[in-house]
Amino acid sequence: MLQVQASLVLFLLFLKSGVPFNPLASEYWRRQVKPSLKMGSSTLDVVGVSSIPNWRQIPSESEDYGKHLLGRPPWTEEQYRESLSLYEDFMSCSDSYVNSRIKDALNTLDHAYRLYGAHSVICSFNGGKDAVVILHLVRAAHAHHFNVTGKVPIRPRVVYFDHKDEFPEVLSFLRDCVNQYDLDMLAFAQGVKFSDGLRILVDKNILPGCNTTFPMAFVLGTRNSDPNAKGQDHFAPSSHWMPPFMRVNPVLEWSYGHVWHFLRLFQLRYCSLYDQGYTSLGTTKDTLPCPALAVNTGETSNDSFGGLPKFWPAYMLRDWDQERAGRVKKEKGGETAKAAKSPIVQRTVSGVSDSTISDIRRSDPIPQSVSLNDSTTRCADGDESTVFTVDSGFSGQKSVGILIIGDEILKGLTIDQNTNSAAKALRKECVRLARVVVVSDDQAEIVKEIQRLQGEVDVIITSGGVGPTHDDVTIKSVAASLDYEMEFHQEMADLLQEKMNNENDELTGAQKKMAMLPSNAKLRYLSKSPEDWPILQCRNIFILPGIPEFFSKKIESVASYLSSQLERSAAYRLVLSVDEASIVDALNEAVIDHPDVSFGSYPFVSHPDFKTVVTLEGSLYESNSTVDGSPATRLASRNSRIFNPEAITTSKESRDRKVRFALDDLINKLPNDSILRVENDDLTPFN
Repeated sequence: MLQVQASLVLFLLFLKSGVPFNPLASEYWRRQVKPSLKMGSSTLDVVGVSSIPNWRQIPSESEDYGKHLLGRPPWTEEQYRESLSLYEDFMSCSDSYVNSRIKDALNTLDHAYRLYGAHSVICSFNGGKDAVVILHLVRAAHAHHFNVTGKVPIRPRVVYFDHKDEFPEVLSFLRDCVNQYDLDMLAFAQGVKFSDGLRILVDKNILPGCNTTFPMAFVLGTRNSDPNAKGQDHFAPSSHWMPPFMRVNPVLEWSYGHVWHFLRLFQLRYCSLYDQGYTSLGTTKDTLPCPALAVNTGETSNDSFGGLPKFWPAYMLRDWDQERAGRVKKEKGGETAKAAKSPIVQRTVSGVSDSTISDIRRSDPIPQSVSLNDSTTRCADGDESTVFTVDSGFSGQKSVGILIIGDEILKGLTIDQNTNSAAKALRKECVRLARVVVVSDDQAEIVKEIQRLQGEVDVIITSGGVGPTHDDVTIKSVAASLDYEMEFHQEMADLLQEKMNNENDELTGAQKKMAMLPSNAKLRYLSKSPEDWPILQCRNIFILPGIPEFFSKKIESVASYLSSQLERSAAYRLVLSVDEASIVDALNEAVIDHPDVSFGSYPFVSHPDFKTVVTLEGSLYESNSTVDGSPATRLASRNSRIFNPEAITTSKESRDRKVRFALDDLINKLPNDSILRVENDDLTPFN
């Protein structure tokens, strides 16, 4: 059933994209889609949930919904003890990456149980990764509550809303969890709206022995990065259009990395789709494997997948902002699956014409097949949104847009010197400046221009509007354009304290405002001088001051940095739970088998949980290549300082492909369950 729906969606996207129909698409249709169209059956019948005593099917229409909700059988002693032990394991976790978040989440749940009682705490459980996290946190807190009160424990209650296009794998996983953990499942039938189902739960939340409804707490897996998380806290009353209940959000501050680190650290089971490259689950009609996890993108025909795309597991995702890259947006009205908005554009790279998606970085990227020859690559993830090879000109290169911010420029009160400085600095480093825009000190206008530039260039550099005064709105505008919250940035606060306050302990009001940065902000220390201030980067946006004296100095550093990143291949940092000694043989084999990939291994002897970090990055030159008589692998050459272009025998996309294959090979050699997560701290501006 999974292959039926996913394969058909992929094929339809090929047709809608406008990409020329090629042999790969034809083969995908012949081998994956066409044979599957003959299949078809009810997903509920396939997984057999009707045979599970703990699974209560709530019909779409009923004269008395209360009878479906009454009665909470006691929890089995085995599951109660196991869940209580899990609570103790969670509370004693010493892993510094997740321990504080686990304790905060359990503290939130403990309050929910204390305030609402076990009968009125209900957990949303749709089989997704976030739902799995809260399921285990809830059953641990559930057991702890009964251990404290001394009452006979009842089954934890979970809620699920069935959908006609649900993944069979999800239903099978739900069934297994209900059985294994002895849960009390309330499964609303297809056609029951979320709000209607919740109203039934709220209106019929009657405790045994009384006829009065009690307030209900609904535990959700909402995280701050979710589209609907804005304005919510750990306890958030339901929206005005919903029935009255309390939303409980134990994992609100968790990132994608925390979710997978937690699940892998405690070896908690999750839906099998996540091991097939899915990172965010919707339905079979609107969900594809995450393109950023593609290993071979169908480039080869000599593997076990017969030339079809192969994907890494979800915990291998390097860029966590690509979590929902496999979700297909729908047209307003919800009838037609919609491919990425960005148009198909033609680019010429070293004389080769290539059709590709120019902006896979957007919120709705869809993998597209474009070419099968060796000179080009298919769009598979954020690192390969466009083709780049070292060339004598600018054709096919990554591009930069400059956004000049300031009313004084538009009014003619100040001459714009920064455009000229940027053009010279970027040209010196062979980085293409594609567009310059001047905009007023108006947040709405700045957000609009940033979002427009995101569809036209690869990197945006802003000038002006940075500071503590009322008209310095650039940083807030960048946050709004990327849909990120402003938060207190401790590193920036420490820097302000060090550089500006001398012996004063407290930051001034203006300095505290300057320390408020977008939640994904990164300080780039690009200057060799320790006295210089770092440059603020938010995703692919660099925020520079508007004063020409400062801008001209900063733009040179940014241009040099961007030039170096043009040649850099995709880099991965694997966080492992095993000692370095246990991976020596696997690592040595991978190093020998992949001479054009640089490997690094860093042991952490004193860390309580993760023990080793392994890095992979492609080499700019082939292993047997030399430049000016020196081994090419020792050169730290930048784009504008390649003295012997003949030494470059592989393009960036070829090096990225080698890194992916090397990483895939290493994964297969590492001990089972040894990978906790992939770090995303070192993302390049071209991701």
